[in-house]
Amino acid sequence: MNLNIKATKTTLTPSLQADIESKLSILEPFLRTEDKIYVEVEARASHNNTEEFRAEINIQPGGHYADASGSDIYEAIDLLIPKIRQQLTREKDKKVSLRRKLGSAFKRMWSRGR
Repeated sequence: MNLNIKATKTTLTPSLQADIESKLSILEPFLRTEDKIYVEVEARASHNNTEEFRAEINIQPGGHYADASGSDIYEAIDLLIPKIRQQLTREKDKKVSLRRKLGSAFKRMWSRGR
């Protein structure tokens, strides 16, 4: 897993980087070693003089993308992880289902031929 973290209009502290890495460890069963993960955290001012934080994740070459916003940078990250995990779980379930269908079809075809 190749992880790139970018901070826009904020600083990337070691504690924030460690938090992102620990939360992304949940996704390791779904990822291959050649996958590249791009995480961006951003602080932006909203119209009522409060700060809003945004986090986004992009996984290549799978093309998975998710983003989330929150009042705290850690809240934005916490909202982001379930979104991307749902996408990865759905893709894995589809692959397993297809593999089982093809295996079943091959088994039926093989038993008829004998």
